[in-house]
Amino acid sequence: MSIALSDGITRQPSLLDATRESLSRIPRFFRLLLAAWLVVVAGQQITLALQSPAQRIRLDLQATASDLRALPWTRADVRVQSAVARNFGDRAYRLDATKYPAELSVTLLSLDRGTCLEARGTTRRIEGPVVIALEGYRSAADCRDDNTMVWRLMP
Repeated sequence: MSIALSDGITRQPSLLDATRESLSRIPRFFRLLLAAWLVVVAGQQITLALQSPAQRIRLDLQATASDLRALPWTRADVRVQSAVARNFGDRAYRLDATKYPAELSVTLLSLDRGTCLEARGTTRRIEGPVVIALEGYRSAADCRDDNTMVWRLMP
């Protein structure tokens, strides 16, 4: 015969307690290293979230220029487009690689007036191994409520 004692309180497993217990088994050095890594990743994500659309456009164009520079000159139009398309993610865009390798045109669609004004100032021309130049939009008056901006990338 067995005797079971019960105080009437049933213990519910807690995710927090389980996590605390499993983390206490990890050496302190590794816990501090994990915490530092989490802070760096969180900071990077906050920095990306706080970027203006024009800053994001500049980074996307620079990444495209870097990808374009790495491509062979004999690459087919479709392959060029697929190689650089990943830089624009969910943004509405068009790529024209018909003149590749002399130039690649990137058209960003439906940009608002504020983004147009800021992009006009920050990404009018970017010098480097691949030159990035904005077509048109010479003055602030050219920016309207809905804009289609074209940049030419010239290796």
